[in-house]
Amino acid sequence: MTLKKDEAIKNILVDYEKLANLVLGQLDEVKKLISSGLLQFEAEQLESIKKNERKINKLEVKLSEEVINSIVLYQPVASELRKLIACYRIIISLERMGDLAITIIKLMKKIETQEVYGSLSGFLSKMMDLSVDMARRSMLSFINQDMELAMWTLKAEPLVDEFNHKMLKKVAERANLVSEDKIILISFINIKELAAAIERIADHSANIAEASYYSSEGKDIRHKRI
Repeated sequence: MTLKKDEAIKNILVDYEKLANLVLGQLDEVKKLISSGLLQFEAEQLESIKKNERKINKLEVKLSEEVINSIVLYQPVASELRKLIACYRIIISLERMGDLAITIIKLMKKIETQEVYGSLSGFLSKMMDLSVDMARRSMLSFINQDMELAMWTLKAEPLVDEFNHKMLKKVAERANLVSEDKIILISFINIKELAAAIERIADHSANIAEASYYSSEGKDIRHKRI
C-alpha cells in the first residue's frame, strides 16, 4: 500500500510540473504579444496556443482524477493529505490561468484601434510581466516547498492591482475625450477587460501561493494576507 501511495503522489507531482510548464508557456507567449505593443498575430503562434490549451484541459482532468483517487484509495497521512488538497486547489487555478491566456488573445483581436492600444500597452505589459513572474514563483513555491517564493507572490499582488487602477484611470480619462467615436470607445472597453483578465492571473497566482503555504506549513492563510 505504502509503495503504491508513494508512486501515486510522485506521478501527481510529475503531472503537476507538466501542467505548470504548459500554463507558463501560454502566459509567456501572451506576454510576448502584449510587450510588442502591436495587435498583429502570427497564425502559427495562435494555433500553437490553441493546441496547448487543449493539452492543458486534458491534463487538468487527469490530474484532478489522480488526486481524488489517491485520497480515496491510499489513506494518506496528514502531511500527504495537505499536499494533495493543496495540489487540487492549484490545479483549478492553473486551468483558469490557461483560460485567461485565451481570453486575453480574444480581447486583443477585438481591439480595432492600434493607436489607442499602443498608448496603453506599456501599462498592460508591466502588469503582464509582474503577473507572469508571480505565476512562475507561486508554481515553484509548491514543487520546491519554498515559502519565500510564496510570500513574495502574495506581497506582489497589490502591485498588479495598482497598475490596473492607474490604467483604468487613463482609460476613463481618454474615453471621455473620444466618446463620440464608437470604434475607439469599444477599443477602450476591450482594453479595460484585458487588464481585468491580467489582474485575475495575478489573483490565481496568489491562490497558488496560499495553497503552497498550506501544504508546507499546515496553515490556511486565505483572507488573512500578511
